[in-house]
Amino acid sequence: MYDRPVRLNRTTHLALRFNPPLHYMFCRAMTATPLMGIEFPAACRHYPIVVVQGADGALSAQAVLSLREDENAFVDRQGQWTASYIPAAIRRYPFAIADIPGNPADFDVAIDEASECFSPNHGQALFTPEGAFEPALQAQIDFLRMMQAEHQRTQAFLEAVRAAGLLTPRNVDVVRADRQRFGVRNALVVDEARLLALPASTSHAFLTSGYLGWIYAHLLSLQCFVALANRAGQPLDDVVPWWAK
Repeated sequence: MYDRPVRLNRTTHLALRFNPPLHYMFCRAMTATPLMGIEFPAACRHYPIVVVQGADGALSAQAVLSLREDENAFVDRQGQWTASYIPAAIRRYPFAIADIPGNPADFDVAIDEASECFSPNHGQALFTPEGAFEPALQAQIDFLRMMQAEHQRTQAFLEAVRAAGLLTPRNVDVVRADRQRFGVRNALVVDEARLLALPASTSHAFLTSGYLGWIYAHLLSLQCFVALANRAGQPLDDVVPWWAK
């Protein structure tokens, strides 16, 4: 999404003004987006939620946005989002979190300097003439701070699920009514049989931490793969059930 990400600087960007995005064309080619555990109950109605393991072994929860390359199935031709819940990682644009080396408890604010949301002439000011935060910027910082805290909580959840041996690779294959085939390979999902076989102490810990609700939201979300395939390539109306649009 970010064409020219830079750290926000109160000297360089003192006069910069912000206008909220009017459309989602900036993410029209995204096929997945990071998701926080707290989002699972709302997101599971629209997006398959899977776990991805990076080359460094780190785990990430992802909302699958498309089964075709370079196509976000939830952004229409006018750039509007077509599901009722928009993931927080999308809503934070054109702002982002920039890590501070050696200080994982804090972060810098980054922006997409190329975004049309920023202008020197019109919009909401980010800084006062003295360099203090204006309300528009403070609201964005508060949102990013919440995201950072929930991201850390989500990472703890993913590590707990991995430590309990619940994650298993899953290949997903969908054949649409018009015989087009779609697939996802090597996504990690929770194995429900292993979940049901957990020791009582682990199950209780998952319940009291809220993790169990997140797990079942994830499992329910896997039913969205069929609806997601129906969105691919904007098929004809007679291919797409009304409930999948």
